[in-house]
This record gives sequence, structure tokens and C-alpha cells, in this order.
Amino acid sequence: MISPVTNRPKHNVFSSFQDTAHTKNVYSSLYYKRNHRVEESDVKTKAKIAAGSIAATLVPMIYFAKKQNGLKKILDIFKIKYELKEVIALSSASIAGGALTGIAVDKKTNRKQKINEGVFQFMNATVPTMLVGGAMELIKDNEKYKNSKSVKVAAIVTGLIAGMPLAAFISNIINDPKDKEPDRKLTLKDSIINMDDALGALVVAKIPVVDKLHLEKIMPAIFAWCGYRAGESN
Repeated sequence: MISPVTNRPKHNVFSSFQDTAHTKNVYSSLYYKRNHRVEESDVKTKAKIAAGSIAATLVPMIYFAKKQNGLKKILDIFKIKYELKEVIALSSASIAGGALTGIAVDKKTNRKQKINEGVFQFMNATVPTMLVGGAMELIKDNEKYKNSKSVKVAAIVTGLIAGMPLAAFISNIINDPKDKEPDRKLTLKDSIINMDDALGALVVAKIPVVDKLHLEKIMPAIFAWCGYRAGESN
């Protein structure tokens, strides 16, 4: 018996996986998310990003050294007295420098990914710092608590614990205002890894115990590293 000829496509077990652009995009997206596959930058590109981040970190340091210590001591970059505005300026310059250098020299990755990571790093570095800095100012003006170490420690801990999730929340709004992609969640592991971003908060707090550690001397290196992470992110 001769089967009638029809124009309908044959159906089989693979019919739902037709080779369409949409299917490819969905599959590629799922495969990427399941396997977390990324293409790393080469060594030369990484070196350029690191150099860009370091250079961007040095610019505000030299400016603040000149402003605070005079032209003759312009290179005394490790004797800078950091307040909130200095910390914000330094972190902003470092992260922007790293991200912009990465966009300029790394041709293998999407620029938007680096911008998103730059926003995330910037928020992690500044939001906890601003919360702690604001709390310290309020305590300083309060006669009852201005000399209380326990209150200051509580303010620092609260600022850090509240600051990092808030930073992630703000980053998600900025990077994806229309909420088209899953939000970047802040896990406990992320919080531990990103504690270096909160170093500025400890410097701004100016607690004697913290001051003795001289964290302000390593803070520029930490911010330069944040900038490198933003520029190298893919």
C-alpha cells in the first residue's frame, strides 16, 4: 500500500530539539550555567589589566600624598590619612581602571560582563564602607557612646553584615534593571571571599586595635586586586 504524501514534517523523539537559533541560545545558556565554562584571558592580557589597575590606583594616592604632605613628599603614598572620601576615591579609581583596561585589551569576552563585575566590585568596596563610616559619624556625635568600644565594634559588624547583601542587591538593580536575568546571589562563600572589599570600612572606623594593624598600607593593593578582578572577569 502506498502511503499518502503530505507536507507535514515527520515527528520523532528529537522533534522538540529542532536546530533553531532560539533552541541553540537556550541550550548554550543552560550548558554554560551548568558547567560554568569560561574562556580565560592569556597571560599578556592579564598583565596589561594588572598594570592598568595598579596605575589607576597610584593616581589618587599621589594626589592625596601631595594634598596632605606637600609637593616635596608627593611620593610618600603610604603616609596618607584615609577618611571616607579618600577610600571611596581610591576604590573607584582602582576598579574603574581595571575594568576599563580589561575592556580595551581583552577581546575574548563580552564588555558587559566586565562592566557588571566592575559594578559588583565597586558596590562591595563602597557600600559597607559608607554604612560603617556613617555609623561612626553618628557615634562620634553622641556623648554617651562616642568612647564606647563595644558600640563601635557592633556598628562595624552590623555595617559589614548589612553592607555586602545590600551591595549585591544594588548591583543587580544597576546591572539588570529590567530583571531579565537571575540575580547574582551573595552566598556565605562570596561574603568570605569579598571581605577584602570591606577593608576600607575597617580603615574608616579608626578603632585603636585596627589602627595598630596599619591596614591602610595594604588597602591600595586590595583595591588594585579588585580592579584586576573586574578587568579580567569573563
